[in-house]
Amino acid sequence: MVTDMEKGTQTKKQIELPSRWQLIVLLPFAALYMFFIILGNLEKAEELGAARNIGRILLWLFISYAVLLLLCFLISNRKAFTVCLPEKFRLPEQRKRQGKWYVFVLFFLCNLLCYLPFYLMYYPTWFSNDAIWQTQQILGMVPRSNHHPYFHTMIMQFFFGIGHRISGTVTGGLAFYTFWQMTIMALVFAFILYQLYKRGTRLLWLFIALLFYAALPFNAVLTICMGKDEFFAAALFFYTWTMTEYALFERENSGKRNYLRYAAYFVSALLVCLLRSNGIFIFLGTTVILLISDCWKRRRKYSAGGTVHRAFLAKKYICAALALFCYLIWQGPALGALHVQPPDIIEGLTMPVQHLTCAYLKGGELTEEEKEMIEQVVPTDRLAEVYNPYLFDPVKALIREEGNQAVIEEHKWEYLKLWFRVGLRSPLQYVVAEVRQTMGYWAYRVRDELFVYGEYFMVDNPFGVTTERKLFSYNDSLAMGEYLMGFQNFFNRVWSLGLNTWLMLFGLVYAVYRKRNPMPYVPSLMLLATLLLATPVYNEFRYVYGMFITLPFLFSYSFGVGESGATCGKEASDEKVV
Repeated sequence: MVTDMEKGTQTKKQIELPSRWQLIVLLPFAALYMFFIILGNLEKAEELGAARNIGRILLWLFISYAVLLLLCFLISNRKAFTVCLPEKFRLPEQRKRQGKWYVFVLFFLCNLLCYLPFYLMYYPTWFSNDAIWQTQQILGMVPRSNHHPYFHTMIMQFFFGIGHRISGTVTGGLAFYTFWQMTIMALVFAFILYQLYKRGTRLLWLFIALLFYAALPFNAVLTICMGKDEFFAAALFFYTWTMTEYALFERENSGKRNYLRYAAYFVSALLVCLLRSNGIFIFLGTTVILLISDCWKRRRKYSAGGTVHRAFLAKKYICAALALFCYLIWQGPALGALHVQPPDIIEGLTMPVQHLTCAYLKGGELTEEEKEMIEQVVPTDRLAEVYNPYLFDPVKALIREEGNQAVIEEHKWEYLKLWFRVGLRSPLQYVVAEVRQTMGYWAYRVRDELFVYGEYFMVDNPFGVTTERKLFSYNDSLAMGEYLMGFQNFFNRVWSLGLNTWLMLFGLVYAVYRKRNPMPYVPSLMLLATLLLATPVYNEFRYVYGMFITLPFLFSYSFGVGESGATCGKEASDEKVV
């Protein structure tokens, strides 16, 4: 007779060949990677003829598909490939762990102790231009504005106000806010590590994840940089986590009176909406896709004779509706009562303006009437001088200083039709403008290296705040600066924002390949989509920081222990086994 242990060993030795569905599902992802490669090297494509470009497209499509198929096959059969190795070299079984409070505290202390030297080195903070404007609003020096989300300005005001009252100085207020921002982010990263620990992540990968959060210098410097990006990144992670843990698994949550779970889902969704201007679009896009996914699953369950927990669905979408309602109340009556000025209209028109500018300057087909409409908004005689295909700020500043953006406000429909008509006649110019304005977020290599630290040092400010080193001498600070720039140069050799996207998409590829629910990836995809629609800078690390810190959790979801509730259907029954 064959014992249970022998049966388990035989099962592990089996190699699963891809099913027909798995072979087909990789095609759209392979095509996406192919477009990233071809469009990311647009200059080379322009030099080649049509026939050679078609050949390149087919070649890269084949290579992308082959690589994806090989990686998915190897990862899905990793246990079978290691079963013949000696016991000490095999992959240990991955089992969920019981949570221990001291493990969370240990992760938190590791993070905080790694960040403290940077805080003391650059005390009171890394003061950026955005934070200066927000501090001026807090002190009543300039009118209140929602250009940078005023909800974040109020968070700054809360901590800054306490520090300012205790110390009596602006420096003390900034230091107090920065310390608590650093502490909160250390807690957030500890929470992510704690969740990985509970999910059964193997100790080697857990240690690598700890180094990822605690030892990477830009995590430390961003936690001491005053800005909205850190809190938004934390909110985006918690939104991803609450949706993964609670909003997807109706079997675990239906019938339970654990309203704290739904409260967490509501709060995280609302914070995503309030902490960045593109947050509302991330939330709405994710909710729509979640609704479509639920409708599809309900239809499958009904057709299979199953049941659907309507109470679970109702609570989930009540939370989403409440988040949207609170956001609308905040954006309308609340900000109006606080006399907060809305951002100007040109701030959200990056892509249409860049499209039209490229068509106007690079040989697009425009009529005289259309050129006059552009002339009413921006002085076209200076447009060629300031236009930068990778950065919208110069054109935006020209429109604000010498143009008339009120014309767009008064004739929105006419300018929307202008953008649409010119695009129909000049699609190539629109594609070129779109590629060059966004390529940093999806191309593996770009024309300029990613500059992580330069803009976050202490800048000139009207408060007279300067860096007051509490740990190192001035000479040691120069050494620290050289270390940061040296790490940045090393980072640029092996990493890019495009690589973030490639890795995130591969995690999604494998989740779909294994028929796991892809919804945990949707917030990150929506973040990327909002950048493709409206990013003012083509290669800005802080804009995708929320996706970056979520990667270890997403990888654990895709490559770790399979959750019974995480599948979007039964496993493929036609998989071939060797």
